[in-house]
Amino acid sequence: MQEAGLYTLLAELSITFEKVEHPPFGSVSDYHREGITFPGQNVKNLFLKNRKGNRYYLLVLDELKTADLASVAAQIDEARLSFASEERLQEYLHLSAGSVTPFGLANDAEHRVTVLLDNDIDPERLIGFHPMVNHSTLCISVPDFLRFLRHTGHEPRGVNV
Repeated sequence: MQEAGLYTLLAELSITFEKVEHPPFGSVSDYHREGITFPGQNVKNLFLKNRKGNRYYLLVLDELKTADLASVAAQIDEARLSFASEERLQEYLHLSAGSVTPFGLANDAEHRVTVLLDNDIDPERLIGFHPMVNHSTLCISVPDFLRFLRHTGHEPRGVNV
């Protein structure tokens, strides 16, 4: 699934969103430098792997936090976590670097990626993700986000980042 298919799926699931168009930046600091704001809370998404490279994770956390990967690894009974390769990102979620998004989980029919959700995410505020490409952001409610994840067969695991 790519961008057009995502919009179709969101419509089928009756998930509404606020769309923010912006340049295709690669990092959170780029958005701040340009003064781009989003409704709700801002997050970042990290595509990670365990030490052996046989388990993959998508960590969704507050944009201003620095992920303590050792702490997160301990919480999910992994020896170590590190960033996964762009090749695995493309293979598992059909995404490119700079476009990491939980919406890519719609492409993970084999459920090879586990979702880790920062416990500090506010369930009362909108949360924004790229729609498979990084030149816009779709802001949806957290309950709709969780419904999307359930639809794809991905039950998020809460972690303290």
